[in-house]
Amino acid sequence: MAARTRLKILTTSSTTSAPAILKTGELAYSYESVSAGQGQAGERLYVGVGAEDAGTGIASGVQTIGGKYFTDLMSNTPGTVAGGANANGGTLSNGFIPILERESSGHPGGSATGFGEVSGAVANMPRVNQWNVDNLTLDGNTIASNNVDGDIRFVTNGAGQVIINDDTKLTFGASEDASIEYDEDGTNKIQVTGATWVYNTQVEMFGGFNVDNIGISSNVIRTRSGGGNTLFIDPYPDGLDSDGMVIIKGSLQVDGTTTTVNSTNATLNDPIMNIGDVSSKRTVTSTVGSGVSAITLDSVVGINTGDVITGSSSLPGAGTTTINSYTTQPGGTGIGTIFIDGQTTAGITTTSQLTITHGFDTNTDRGITFNYNTSTGVSNNKLGFFGFDDSRLAVDGSRMWTYVPDATNTGNVISGTKGFLDIRGIYFQTNEFAASGNGIVYADSTGRSLVSAGSTAGITTSNFILTTDASGVPKWTTTIDGGQF
Repeated sequence: MAARTRLKILTTSSTTSAPAILKTGELAYSYESVSAGQGQAGERLYVGVGAEDAGTGIASGVQTIGGKYFTDLMSNTPGTVAGGANANGGTLSNGFIPILERESSGHPGGSATGFGEVSGAVANMPRVNQWNVDNLTLDGNTIASNNVDGDIRFVTNGAGQVIINDDTKLTFGASEDASIEYDEDGTNKIQVTGATWVYNTQVEMFGGFNVDNIGISSNVIRTRSGGGNTLFIDPYPDGLDSDGMVIIKGSLQVDGTTTTVNSTNATLNDPIMNIGDVSSKRTVTSTVGSGVSAITLDSVVGINTGDVITGSSSLPGAGTTTINSYTTQPGGTGIGTIFIDGQTTAGITTTSQLTITHGFDTNTDRGITFNYNTSTGVSNNKLGFFGFDDSRLAVDGSRMWTYVPDATNTGNVISGTKGFLDIRGIYFQTNEFAASGNGIVYADSTGRSLVSAGSTAGITTSNFILTTDASGVPKWTTTIDGGQF
């Protein structure tokens, strides 16, 4: 008997589900509208599958194999999914299947010089004009969240990374106000350009960083190479004026050759000032290894052989390490290398502070110099000095205190004519005058002032009489002229 095709047509409006009874190979089609939603069973083609019942001939199962409902889902304009612009506009509530178009070209992934993507344009690159996944929308060149206040997260698996290609800017703002870029082809550095960056929390950086001509690394602030050798700290930034205040907490150490204070008033709480210190701090400028004798310091000015160096447990000699020689670097910067007796027992890091105790007579004066002008014009500028004269010895071998109103300073050695003192009186030590008092001050052959015996001590023989000449100048004499006294 010839095979026959079985087809059952479901036409009633009550047919909202798949037919329950079909024979094997028998087809059934429902015309029920699906406008009410995808859950309806209309506009679908069904077939009976499986073994038939021996008595009834009914197949064991029913499967959906097609129908208008499914063809409508695919009746869209290729490449078009945005804005409802598709062929099945009347049944969009049931969803649709995007169809890729292949008429346009593009560069999938960009250049092969980046992460190994396809190089060059693809003539027929499949695409759609919009893609939505959960709360993310990919449209044009924009990835956006489509839920209110929705975040966008980039999450990698395990040790995976979020990678931005070299020489590609990460740009902020609709107006592209600021950007971050790894400029491999130019500076080979991360470059930040555009708007001002503000950090509202603590920022930690390791390895140092540079700001214009200023570099900060470890605990050192310095000018960068080519940025000059002058560093300004301006607490009132109105064009480097003299307003504002800088407060330094802790002790202050100034290393260098000259310290200048340009303020009009200077105050000091220290009741006793110390000058001419025989010890000074020096900074290690290059890492010192273990078992070496050479140490590079920020300055070797004033250092001499025989000086004692301390300040590090890596130095030999337990606090008695001496300097046997030193050298200076060219350029007059003061930086130099000292050579110690013995060798270091361990390394010494840069910026370490070492103490140099000088062990020789510098043959220099100690005191205070001051500047003044005797009239007008720079030719009348004078230098005054008062203090300790290292070169001049008294009769007893002690050095003297002096005052020079018009002085010359040559290598911290003062020369010039001594000046006068304008005071109310001078007190001598008790062993320098007679206990009875009323002694007379006189100058000996060395110019030293001494005090004679008091008038109550008694005189057995008069050798000289102190009197004055007609001008009132004191004179010693053995002659009395018989005048009026």
